[in-house]
Amino acid sequence: MKAIRIHAFGGPEVLSIDQVPSPQPLDDEVVLRVRAASVNPIDYKTREGSVSETLPVTLGRDVSGTVEICGTRAHTLKKGDPLFAMLGHDRGGNAEYVVVKATEAAAKPDRLSHVEAAAVPLAGITAWQGLFDHGGLKSGQRVLIHGGAGGVGHLAIQLAKAAGAFVATTVSAEDVVFVRELGADQTVDYKNQRFEEVVDAVDLVFDLVAGDT
Repeated sequence: MKAIRIHAFGGPEVLSIDQVPSPQPLDDEVVLRVRAASVNPIDYKTREGSVSETLPVTLGRDVSGTVEICGTRAHTLKKGDPLFAMLGHDRGGNAEYVVVKATEAAAKPDRLSHVEAAAVPLAGITAWQGLFDHGGLKSGQRVLIHGGAGGVGHLAIQLAKAAGAFVATTVSAEDVVFVRELGADQTVDYKNQRFEEVVDAVDLVFDLVAGDT
């Protein structure tokens, strides 16, 4: 099968289309025919050499596709089932096929294309863990999300609203309409406003900027 790998660190020019062996599943795994794979910061940081990795390596943590082969204990799945998944560090989704554990994947909603579904796992899990697993956000509480228009931020807004929270978020002026449509209750133009002067007390701050705000 074909896979996009890197044999050296650098810019996009180090991406190489290689011929590699097709994967075979263990009993509790399935082989997924990849229809779409997304690019996350971990991917380009690995490519650039900012993240330690043994070369050559296939990038791509998020994938969406259809089941091609089922392991003997993957009883709940069958060939052709549409799934999306976040892969472990030992595998990459920038390939024609990839192995995933049946427990790592979820059924792709019919309303999402494979391209849309492949954009969800890593950013979505990060948003969920930040808000609920670590932040303990509950209905009726107030959350301030720094960077609400980004990959994780725009999902965090929707998850927080679905949980019944009041959502304030810092964005640039051109993203105000976008985040309002996602459900943000209050927007702060970080270039022209100071959030500490316009946002009332909150129960949780979810900082996706990781710099001086």
